[in-house]
Amino acid sequence: MKLLLVVMSLVAFSASAVSLQFKFDVNSSGPSIYPCDAGLKHARHNERVCYDRVTKESCNPGTCVDDNDCNCVCTGGYNSDAGEYRHDFLQAGHADWTDNGEYAGTIANTKKIAGVNGYNRVFTANNEWNKQLTSLSFNFGSERYGAEFFLDVCYRGPQIEYFYAGQFAGSANNSPNFALKAQATITDLSSTIKTYEELSGLVVKAQAVCDVQGKGSYMYAGTGNPATGTTYNDALAHQINGDVVTGNQFLASSNFGAFNFGQNLFLLQEWINLGNSNTPRFCKIRYTFLENRRNDNDLLTQLRKWKHQKAQICTYTEINEAE
Repeated sequence: MKLLLVVMSLVAFSASAVSLQFKFDVNSSGPSIYPCDAGLKHARHNERVCYDRVTKESCNPGTCVDDNDCNCVCTGGYNSDAGEYRHDFLQAGHADWTDNGEYAGTIANTKKIAGVNGYNRVFTANNEWNKQLTSLSFNFGSERYGAEFFLDVCYRGPQIEYFYAGQFAGSANNSPNFALKAQATITDLSSTIKTYEELSGLVVKAQAVCDVQGKGSYMYAGTGNPATGTTYNDALAHQINGDVVTGNQFLASSNFGAFNFGQNLFLLQEWINLGNSNTPRFCKIRYTFLENRRNDNDLLTQLRKWKHQKAQICTYTEINEAE
């Protein structure tokens, strides 16, 4: 009996266990949205403005005979060039782009005088993706309204391969849907009776362009094709430069609209993708503002008021997963 127990014990200890080692990857990448550029221009006006301070009718200073007839005031230069654009400028604080939650780093300051035929921008084209604005102000001292300015908001989508995964899993329709919203609000900060937006006739529009997964040369998220290992420039291939919007992967644009006394102005509310895997890689949303008085038939309304006007504009941009 004792011998049998010893043999059974040896058999139990010699049995081998089954084991497995298995490794897998975890990919994590979220979106980033930030103000990335601004610009300003003030096109030349077509004519000089001369008016009688008493009658407010147009007049000609060359017909002045004596003091009683000389009540003609003119503003604006001759030959359609008063150099007014030199009196309008923007000031911007900016730093290199940093990831979510990271310190912005060294902040630099830039001043740009308004362009005439095109915008003078804070950053050069295609360089704005690696920059972020930390502060921004526009300052208008020109004789007449007519400045046009913009703010760009850049969006980097998550570097998760929804298109790549959908190809093999047949799950394109289950990819997340992304919606875009663009709104603007203005708050008057001056003590004058009429607000800046009323006096200037300020209007705003929004334009959006996106490079999406599954289309064009840059079909995959991030910086390359994971199937072949090919890398490519992750800058947006289709974007807004100057007044030109290029690309046809996703485009959206509103008409110019007037502000409604402090209420939110809804400019864009669009689907970037719905029921497909064309999720956004990179997007740029441009808010363009125009002092629209220069288009008024009454030339007197073009004259900028001497009293200090001040307003604060708030833009709201959302690109988010939606049902």
